[in-house]
Amino acid sequence: MGKEVNAAEVLLGRGKLYMDRLTSAYARTGERFIGNVSLFEITPTAETIEKFSSATAAAPLIRRDVTRQSMEVRITGDHFSKENLALALFGDNAVLSQTTADIVDEVIASVLADRFYPTLYRSISAVSVAGPSGTPVYVVDDDYTVDATEGRIYIVEGGGITPGTNIEVDYTYATIALDTVRGMNQSSIKCYLRFVGDPAAGPTDTVEVWRCSVNSDGALSLIGDDYAEWTLAGAVESDATNHPNEPHYRWLRVTA
Repeated sequence: MGKEVNAAEVLLGRGKLYMDRLTSAYARTGERFIGNVSLFEITPTAETIEKFSSATAAAPLIRRDVTRQSMEVRITGDHFSKENLALALFGDNAVLSQTTADIVDEVIASVLADRFYPTLYRSISAVSVAGPSGTPVYVVDDDYTVDATEGRIYIVEGGGITPGTNIEVDYTYATIALDTVRGMNQSSIKCYLRFVGDPAAGPTDTVEVWRCSVNSDGALSLIGDDYAEWTLAGAVESDATNHPNEPHYRWLRVTA
C-alpha cells in the first residue's frame, strides 16, 4: 500500500439482500430476495475489562482486554411482501381458505344503528336480512347495506331495524384463498443472510451471515405522509458446527 489515499476504496454502498428463514432445526429453506433495502448495516461490538495501576495517584490504565465480542445487523426495507410482513410482525405466513356455500339464518344479536357487524365468512353475495324467525324482511340501502368483500352488514341509522334487536342473515360466500400473516406467534426467528454488493462507488463485496436472530425494531406505519418502512434488528450467532474456521460470517472481496 502506497502513501496516497486510494479513492477506489471509498465505499458508497448499494446492493441486494437475500434472506433464508431457517427452520427450528436450523435447516435452510432457500434464499429469498427481500426487495428494496434502504439500510443494511453491521455493527461489531466488544466488551472489555480494564486494569488500572494502584501504585500512583494518577492510577493509569495498565491493561485492557476484550472479554466478549458480538455483531449486530440492522435492516430497513420498504417492500411489503407477505414474507417481509411476517418478519416485521414476529409471525409466519398461512392461507385463509373458504369454499363456496350458502348460509341461512345466521344470527347477529343485539345490533345497533350506525354499526358494522361481520358475518362468519368473507366475499359474500345474494344477501338478505330479516328479523327473528324471518320477519320482518328488511330493505337493502334503507335498513342496511352490505360490505361484500369484508363480509359485514351495516345497520342504517333511521332505518327499520330497531336498535337492540336480533337479525338473521342469508347469503352465499365465495371460494377464496387469501395469504395471511399470523403476527406474534413466533418466539424466535433465525435466518441466513447474503448481501451481494453493487456499489455506486468503491469495492464490490459479498457478505454471508450463517445464522442471525432477528426481530422487529420500529414502528410499521399503515397511515402516514411518507412511504412506509419496516426495520429489523438482529444478533449474529455462532455456527461453529458448520463453519469451524469462520463461525459467524464470511466477507468476500469480489472486485477491488
